[in-house]
Amino acid sequence: MGSARVAGDGMSALHSSARRKQISAAQRVRQGLLLVGGAVALQLLVGGGTLEFFWTPLLLGLAYLAAALAGGRHGSYWATAPVLVGWGGVIVWLNEAGPEVSQPAAYAFGMGLGVLLAGAVARTGQRVDLLGVGVTAAVAGLVFMLEPQVEAFGEATTFAEALAVVGLANLVLAAVSARRGA
Repeated sequence: MGSARVAGDGMSALHSSARRKQISAAQRVRQGLLLVGGAVALQLLVGGGTLEFFWTPLLLGLAYLAAALAGGRHGSYWATAPVLVGWGGVIVWLNEAGPEVSQPAAYAFGMGLGVLLAGAVARTGQRVDLLGVGVTAAVAGLVFMLEPQVEAFGEATTFAEALAVVGLANLVLAAVSARRGA
């Protein structure tokens, strides 16, 4: 499997997961530290009560965006970051501005906006995994849908811990990669 390409559309950076460039140990360390830092910020800001819970998706997206930028053109998180930033931005707008619009339609718009942002990022030459875009959108929607039934999905600590685990996994992968001399 190679790239998902449409002739002449400039989308050659939209890849399937089959062909990817290896991320260096230094990149993984930077990404890991940024994700752990994002987890701490999320816990302090939302878990600590400075910001309301509805800021969580946007803050997660911004943490992933920082990690994507640290990973460079072929680094990871270029699929996750734009979807969460687009969707999270609309959620913040809905809650802060209080527009008189259909909330379910606005959430769908936010998810679509995130997918469009991922496409725009791909057009800049960043490696954006199409499956990653879909998985991010599906998991975010599923978590949001199940929030009333799963108490932990309504707590910032749950997402701060998950983000910290992803960050720590990057640090472990960096250590393993450095040991192997990669």
